[in-house]
Parts: sequence; C-alpha cells; structure tokens
Amino acid sequence: MKYLVYFQMDVKKKNVLLKIIFLFTLLYSSQNLLSQTSIREYDQELKTYGFNDPNPIPIFISNDKIYPYFSFDGYNLSSSDKKFKVIELENEHIKVLVTPELGGKVWGAIEKSTGEEFIYKNEVVKFRNISMRGPWTSGGIEFNFGIIGHHPSTATPVDYVFKKNDDGSVSCFVGNIDLPSRTQWRVEIKVDEGKASFITDALWYNPSPTSQSYYNWMTAAAPAKADLDFYTPGDMYLEHNGNVKSWPIDDEGRDLSKYKNNDFGPSKSYHIVGEYNDFFGGYYHESNYGFGHWGNYEDIPGQKLWLWSQSRAGGIWEDLLTDDDGQYIEFQAGRLFVQYSPTEDQNPISNVSFEPHRVDRWKEAWFPLKQTDGLTDASEFGALNTIRKNDSITIKLNPFIKTNSLLKVFVDGEIYHEEVINLSPMDVFSSKIFLDESKDFSINIDELEISYNSEKLKRNIDRSFSTDEISKSQNTEQKLFQQAKEDVAYREYKNAIKKLNIIVAEDSYNLEARSVLGELYFKMGKFDLGLDIVKKGLKLDTYHPSLNYIAGIIYKELNDNLNSKEALGWAARSINYRSNAYSQIADIFLREKNYEKALAYAKRSLEYNTNNIPSLEIIVICNRYLKNKEEHKLAIQNIEKIDPIHHIISFEEFLSSTNEENKIDFINSHQSELSYQTYLELAISYYNRGLVEEAITILDIGPDDLINNIWKAYLNDNKKELVNIFRNSKVNFSFPFRRESIKILSWAKDIYPNWKVDYLLSLNLWGKGRHEESQSLLSSIGEKSNNPIFYLIRGLMLEKLDIDPINDFKKAYKLNDKNWRISKALSNYYFDSKKYNLSHDILKKAFNNDKTNYIIGMDYVKTLVKLENYSSAISVLDNLHILPYEHAGEGRELYTNAYFGLAIEKIISRNYKEAIEILDKSKMWPENLGVGKPYDPDERIQDYLIFYCRENLGDSSSKSYLSNIIKYSEENINNSSAIHILGYEAIKIIKGEEASESFINKLISKHKVDSDEMKFIVDYKRKGLPKNYKNFDLLRKILLLK
Repeated sequence: MKYLVYFQMDVKKKNVLLKIIFLFTLLYSSQNLLSQTSIREYDQELKTYGFNDPNPIPIFISNDKIYPYFSFDGYNLSSSDKKFKVIELENEHIKVLVTPELGGKVWGAIEKSTGEEFIYKNEVVKFRNISMRGPWTSGGIEFNFGIIGHHPSTATPVDYVFKKNDDGSVSCFVGNIDLPSRTQWRVEIKVDEGKASFITDALWYNPSPTSQSYYNWMTAAAPAKADLDFYTPGDMYLEHNGNVKSWPIDDEGRDLSKYKNNDFGPSKSYHIVGEYNDFFGGYYHESNYGFGHWGNYEDIPGQKLWLWSQSRAGGIWEDLLTDDDGQYIEFQAGRLFVQYSPTEDQNPISNVSFEPHRVDRWKEAWFPLKQTDGLTDASEFGALNTIRKNDSITIKLNPFIKTNSLLKVFVDGEIYHEEVINLSPMDVFSSKIFLDESKDFSINIDELEISYNSEKLKRNIDRSFSTDEISKSQNTEQKLFQQAKEDVAYREYKNAIKKLNIIVAEDSYNLEARSVLGELYFKMGKFDLGLDIVKKGLKLDTYHPSLNYIAGIIYKELNDNLNSKEALGWAARSINYRSNAYSQIADIFLREKNYEKALAYAKRSLEYNTNNIPSLEIIVICNRYLKNKEEHKLAIQNIEKIDPIHHIISFEEFLSSTNEENKIDFINSHQSELSYQTYLELAISYYNRGLVEEAITILDIGPDDLINNIWKAYLNDNKKELVNIFRNSKVNFSFPFRRESIKILSWAKDIYPNWKVDYLLSLNLWGKGRHEESQSLLSSIGEKSNNPIFYLIRGLMLEKLDIDPINDFKKAYKLNDKNWRISKALSNYYFDSKKYNLSHDILKKAFNNDKTNYIIGMDYVKTLVKLENYSSAISVLDNLHILPYEHAGEGRELYTNAYFGLAIEKIISRNYKEAIEILDKSKMWPENLGVGKPYDPDERIQDYLIFYCRENLGDSSSKSYLSNIIKYSEENINNSSAIHILGYEAIKIIKGEEASESFINKLISKHKVDSDEMKFIVDYKRKGLPKNYKNFDLLRKILLLK
C-alpha cells in the first residue's frame, strides 16, 4: 500500500475526521490474521576455500592476549564443496540464515517482497587470514566478544540450539566460551511473527572471580555500491586510538557519508559519535532499498563503518574473500564508543573491565528499508525518513509490524498534522505536508516507538572526546594508576604490575592500587604474594571492600574456608561486591556440604543480581543434594531461561536420571571446535565447589585429551594412570592456561617427573606471565626430549627472554629438517645474525620441498635480495601466490627491493636505460603478491633513481621526477617516513638550501626526533650518511650515488 496525502483543509475539521477514521479502522480492520514463522535445520553444500596447517607453536609467542588458542597458516587457493549446517528462521516478510559451524554468525538476511539482502550473504566460504587466529569469512553478522575482533571462534563451530517459542516466534541461540577470560557469550537470533525486522539478544557473563577484558562489537556486512549513502547520527568520528575527526564532512570538504566520496587513501574505520540516537544504517538510492540497525543508546552507543579502500589495495580483498558477490562494507554496533588500540596519544577513550559475576544483556534489531529514500529515525518496529524541500516535508515510512495508529507532526509544541496509518509490515507510506522551511518539527508514531525531532542540537550529547593539554602534561600517581588499570584491561599484565608496584612503594595508602595488584597476582596463581599485598592494605583499613574481596578469593583458593568467608562477609557490605561475595560464600558452604546455607547465600546473591549465573548453578546443585526434585527441575529451567546452551543443564538432567538418552544429550550439548575445553571448564566449576565425583563423571564422558586426562588422574588420585598418560601421549597442541591447572601439573611433576610435565607446566606458567619460572623449567629439561617441535618452541620462548636459542633451533632441525616452521626459525636466526648464506641454504631446501608455501617463499626471497641475487628473487616472486593477512605488505616490499637492487646494479655499471626499464617495472603491482595498488603510492625511490639515470643521460625532463618527489613529500609530511630524506634532497636541488632546511624543520616540528626514521634524516643532514641504521641500507645506497 502506498499513500500520498495533501492536507490543506481546516485543521480542526481535519483532526475530527482523522479521529473518526482511526476509530473505524481499529474496530473493523479485517487484516488480523496471524503470520506464520518457521525454523528448520539443514545441511547446505557450499563452495569452500578451506584452511589447514594448525600451528603447534603456542600463540603467546606472537600474541599473548589470546593464549591458549592456536592459529592456522594454510589457506586453499582452490575450492571444494563442503556441507555446512544452516538454521533458517523465516516468516512471510524476512528470511534469516545462521551458520553455527562458522562462528555462529548470521550468514545473511533477505527481505522477501523485494528479494534484496539487507544483510550481505556471501555465497562461498572463502577463508582468509584476517581473524586473531587467522581464518575468517566475509558477510553476515559476526559476533565478537573478548578483547578484540575478529574473535577466536569466528570461523569454527560453536554451541547452538534452536526452538519455536510459545508466542509463535522462532529462535536460534549460539554461543561459546572465550578461553583467555573464561567468560561465556550467547546470542539469540529471533524472528517474530508478522515482523520485518529480526532481533539479536546478547548475553555475556563473567563467571570468574576476577575482572576480565571487555570488548563487544556486532559486525554486519552490506553490499558496497556507488549509490550507497550512510545514515549514522553524529558530528565526529574516532580513530582506533581515540583521536577525534570531523563527520560527515572532513577537512577536505568531502561528505564521507556518501560511499563514493571515500575514493581516497587506505581502508576506513569511522567510529561515529556525538549524537544521542538509537539507530544507523545505509540506503542504495538507485536500487531504492537499504539496511539498518537499532539498539538503545544506553546499551549500544558504538556505531562503526568499515570500508575497504576503493583502490586495488582494497579491491584485491573482494577477490580474496568472495567469488561473485562483490565488495562489501561493514556496519558495526558496539558496547563501547570505539574498538580501542592504545597508542601514545592521550584522550578520554580507554580499555574497560568486565567485573566478576557481572551479567550483561542487551537487545538489537536489524531491518530492511524499501522505497524510503533514506533514514532519519528508526526503532525495532519501523523506520522513518523525512525529506525537506523548501516549504514542504515528505514523510516516508516502513513499518516492521502491522499497525493501526496515528502519525502526529508537532510544530512549536502543538499538533500541526495528524493522519491515520493502517499498514502491514514493509508497506511503503508517503505523505507530504507543507511547512515553512524555517520551522522545526517533530514526528511521533507511538505504536512504532518512533519519535523524531528535526532540531539536531537537541540530540547532541555534551561529552568531550579530547583531553586538555594541561592534563596531558601532568604526571601524577593517579594518572599512573589509570594507565595500570588500562594495562590490566588490555592484558598487558607485566606493564601493569610494574606501575602498580611503583605506586604501592611510593604510597602504601593507595589501597585501590593494592587491590588491583593483589587481583593480578591471584590471576597469575601467585596466591601468597597477592595475599601479602592485600593484608598489608587491610592493616591500614580493615573494612576496605575490594581488599577484603581479593583476600577472600585468595583464601578460598588456598582452601582456608574460615578466613575466606570472614573476608568475603566484609566485602559483601559494599553493594559493588555484595552479589558476587555472597555467591563465593555459597560456594564455600557447598564445598563444606552445608547445602542449606549454600542455598541461602546463593538466594541472597540473587537479590542483588537476579542473573548471577554461578549462584543459579549453586541452587541447582544444592537442590539435587537436598533431593528437592521439583525445585531442582525448576532451578534448571531458571538457568535455561537465561542461558539455554549452558552445559550444566543437560549434565544436571543426566545426574538426576542417568540414562543413555540424557548422556547423549549432554554429549551433544558440546558442539564447539574445542569441546574438550568446555568439558574441562564445567568439570573445574564442580571441582572448585568440592564436587569431585561430578568432575570425574564429566571428564569420563568427555573426549580424550592430555590435559583433561591429567586432571582425571589427579581427581582419582590414580598415580599409575598418570604414568601411562605421559608415556602414551603427545604434547603437541596441549596448551594449559588455567590457574587451577598449575596445581594439578605440579602434583603430576611430583608424582612422575618427566620432560613432558615440565614442558606443560612451563606453558601454563608462561601463560600466566611467570616467565622466569617457566624458563627455569624449560632449561631443566635439557635434551631429554626427541620431539623436534619441543625444541622449536623452547627456542622461541627463550628468544623472547633474550636467551640465545640457537642450540634448540639446531636440535629441532637435526630431528626434522623437513618441517617448514623449524626451517623458518633457524634461517631467521641466521639472517638476523647476518649469516645470510646459511639462512639462504636452509630456505632454499625448504622452498624446494614445497613451492606453494609462500611464507617460506617470502623468506627465501628476502635472503636472495640480501645476497644481491636479484634476478633469482624476481623469478621466485613471479611464481609465488601470496594469500596475505589484513594490511599485509611484505610481498610488495620484497618486489620493490628486488627491483631496486637490480636497478642500482645497472646504475653502478652505467646501464642507465636498462635501469629505467627496471624501475618502471618496479612501479607495477602484481597481485599474486597479495597487495593491490593503493591511491597515490609512494614512488619517490623510483623517481629519484629515474631522475639520476635521466640526468646522466642528459635528459632535460629529469627534474620533473624531482617535482613529483617534492609534491608527494609535502602532501604526506604528516607521515613519519625515512624516505622524506629524498624529498629533502629534491627540494635542495630544485628550490635551494633554505627551502630544504624549512622542510626538515617542518618534519621535526611534526614528528620530533623520537623515531628511527627521524633520527636517520637528522643525522644524515648533520653528519652525512650514518652507518648505524640497518633498516635504511637501501636509502644509504641511493644517497651514495651522489
């Protein structure tokens, strides 16, 4: 239905008529049939470019924030058909597809009347190296929880259930554990009857006793097209480091809200802020449809747009990530303003913490747009657009539900216009009213929860995103403490401990710093040290809530139940700790088999946090022990209402009726990639409450895994079985990380000393930041192992502590000279030691073993360039197919370095024409090297060398190349680059000494002389060619040509 109404009658008569029509519609509307929803699961065969080659090296070697996950290094160039489970949720208006084996993502969403995708659906599964662990696929809606995206479960199976709800809606729940934080995330994807938007209900809780990192962004995709405009309320955007930029008009006068105007520079990240609003979206004006997101501002203030560069630097990723579905953009919604990456810049943006036992829940809606020409307001029930032209306003509307309501327009606080809207979902409503262009107005549609005000200033928030210069220059204890807390939230524990110890040493009365430090030592498993820190604080303030809380959880970990309960009781006096502290006390009473008291304290905990999951777990367990069958069943249902994929549900049902069907249900509830971890997590939750038999049962049912088996031997006190476990098990891909496992591995070490347990314990200690203890254990192993991967890993770990790893790398290579990772580590060591021939020989052998291994291929080329075998390097590159990681540029750098080296050889031998041909080739961007050509690439090295050649050939056009260098240098002076030295030289030749001096001074004023690049430039200017900058050897060769 489409309406076009022009009202020019008397306002009073019009209002009476409208009210009569409205009442008539309500009474006699015949369109009252309920819509139908459906949900089904099926296997769909998809063209898949798979991933492989899991990396046995602990991920903390490269990224200690996401240990114990492991990464993948292999990606397929060719495809094969593979079946994936799909959950399809549908009503008569929309279809939503969920893929639980691909991180639980929404695969795509379609508006059925148009057939248009309002969530981009990639028809192929093309894994490429983008996520924290590597594999990632584009499209859909990705759910990110933890510390940063793209999260570790994004490409692998997660737990899921689906169901038809009592109200006729259908839901699919997906979720997993975030292993480093041990927090649990869930998302319910819900399609309601008769509704053209769908809901994602998120649940994220921290069941651990300590604070964790906090990061959540929902990353949705939409097609990238030239006619796309973005409707994102705000007047500025934040960069990843928190710095502020103008939105939507940038400093160059470009309207960035139009996709086509972003045809400059690299890929874009716009975190748009400044306006109190609940929606954002995009619209394709030629196709006349769009997409949008809604969420209460208090829940979801973050709105981000991610755009690949429109140059080939971004375009290459279209080819890498899909076959025929085209480029995409991302519209992301987040719990914070920005996906923060700390830098030296100071601003109000920071990392934040996720407090213990905190439970966060929030709702978001995702919707299509049809024939609205844009978006000015939205709710989960409808979307509005207003188009103002001179003396008229056109109001356009898509309801997402059936509605019989009044649309009201207010001017100066009075009703200016009313009309009845009797619409079905995704009908297109349009109405034009006349209003002087100087007048502001507001629009209300109560049933659709739409309330729009044209006065933009009324929606602007009073919040600064900049820190004043005086505050930036201050160095106070409180500032250091704030930095330490940020370090903790970003898992930079070593930096945090250093700062906190400085604060405590200077001011023993800084009790909050003591509390954070004590908590950190708890996380590391250094319980005695943590307890000493907080007890000294309690001597200064015996009632201090956070100190009492940290003391309480440490005493609990040390099995000192009395002192734990005593300290937690004081912590509970503070509302900040009350629910959590009562829950911890309930745990202790459960451990003491005082089920009545445990139950009472768990219920007290719920009075202050009704969704405290650990307390709800205690209630389930206590009722089972008290043989309260109905209460036990009801308690399970209470958890299921909040978290229907919690593993305790099917396990407690199995314990209440230990039949095969319930056992299978429990097994089937563990569907994630690393299911052995979810079994162990559940078992430890029972063990920590003194429930050893339940923990053993869980591990007996669960999959065979080395760490789980060691735990089981410990719980059974089975020393003989422990010996068998170590004799018959391999340690590769065993990555212990929990604080509880330190005790179990220490027990195993006492019972059966062997290199495997020392190695596993060293990994666990390293993962907790206890590097020196880890190193001591590793060194004590000596050469007891015949596992080449062990020597590789030990060498890499020792290398991070500045201990020479060469003996370990040699030993590993001796045991297995076919393993490419071992070859890479040993060759890199020789390369860094300037033993280029040794590095070359190892890499040549490794590359000949597998010429498709581009990781080894790139290292091989690097040695060829270093040995000045440029033609061979170019030959290898011509046949190498690099599948890059995001923002990778190594392939391009190797390509230009090979061509630069060859060109300089020709120049030195005075073959200037050949050199120019080579330099022209170096300006090409062969995409088999994994990098596309950006806008305005830096070609100053080529241009400087071409100038040199043409000058020597007597070519009068030579100085035009210097002009190109000057132009690029001046336009990019804000970028810190050693190549600016060529800009300095070019300016000196063309404009003279004074102009070149001015250029250097501008550089220094912008960048100071802190970086190696600036030091090189300044030293060159003052002293000639400095020799102590190994990273700038190429520039030294070029400058020597003078």
